[in-house]
Amino acid sequence: MKTLVIGDPLLSSEKLKIAVHEIMGEEVEVCCVDWKPANDEEFWYLRSIVEKNGPSVGKPPQEIFDYVGEVDMIITQHTPINEQIIEAAKKCKVIGVCRAGVENIDVTAATKHGIPVCRTMGRNANAVSDYTVALMITEMRNIGRGHAALKQGEWKKQYSNYEFVGDMYGKTVGLVGFGYIGHCVAKKLKGFDVNILVYDPFVKAEEIEAQGCKLVSLEELCEKSDFISMHARLSDETRGLIGTAQFELMKPTAYIINTARAGLIDEQALIAALQDKKIGGAAIDVWWVEPPAKNHPFMTLDNVTITPHLAGSTKDAFNRTPYLLLEEIKRTAQEGKPRWIVNAKDVSVELNTLQ
Repeated sequence: MKTLVIGDPLLSSEKLKIAVHEIMGEEVEVCCVDWKPANDEEFWYLRSIVEKNGPSVGKPPQEIFDYVGEVDMIITQHTPINEQIIEAAKKCKVIGVCRAGVENIDVTAATKHGIPVCRTMGRNANAVSDYTVALMITEMRNIGRGHAALKQGEWKKQYSNYEFVGDMYGKTVGLVGFGYIGHCVAKKLKGFDVNILVYDPFVKAEEIEAQGCKLVSLEELCEKSDFISMHARLSDETRGLIGTAQFELMKPTAYIINTARAGLIDEQALIAALQDKKIGGAAIDVWWVEPPAKNHPFMTLDNVTITPHLAGSTKDAFNRTPYLLLEEIKRTAQEGKPRWIVNAKDVSVELNTLQ
């Protein structure tokens, strides 16, 4: 078997190669290519536009074409795999992506050519769920604002939420989406003795109740929650899921947390809700445009905590991901029961030759 691994600034081809040998066997021939934008700023910019507009706008390394026509498997993380690459991959039996999203892969082209695309579900669930809980506490307790004030020589004790600063104990947390990350957040919050509501039309009530949570409508979640935390995937159906109507339902003391995708929340509606103090505050790690403009309204608001898309970015998560992906590809090849293949309904999964 021959494999092409395509690294990037966050996960090198060398690390991908090691994972391939450990999971698939030392006898596998591995070809290495690294996607190397000019600098970190260019990498994050290119990654951002691919996320929004698909792999056709990306700039993958031309070295890919030196190997792609002879390989059985392609493994990558953020590198855009466009239609031209897929058409050249004449022998490829599977494309594996070291992330949950497949925005950087032309899935339509892969399906047309009969190539399954396997993603990595839950790869950074621990990292993002840790960060989510941290943001809840940071926003409610003014940790970031206190730090910033003290750095400026100001001993500040009162902030915009001083009339309702509270404890986590007894609060109601609403989770919008109950996938891998939502499950992890719920599990980690249990130690705080909170009540957990869930809105997810794709998960059965029994599964949610088994985790000690309660399935509710989006309206009820907005009305009753002290924290609303976003964990849904972004799609045409979920874009702008939280907008003006939902903010009108929220408590004036409620906090909204977003470590998922910016587009789940209507940007202008959130800005207005914060400016008018319709909610208690927000903690935002994901942006509608990355990086945001220097004059973005969040920069001057005193009831929002902002971070530069850090939630899933831990070395532990990046280093663990290729092992999770390759174990899943190996399991699928052996059992023929795809779980993480995004085009499984359209592609006959025949990976037995990878064993």
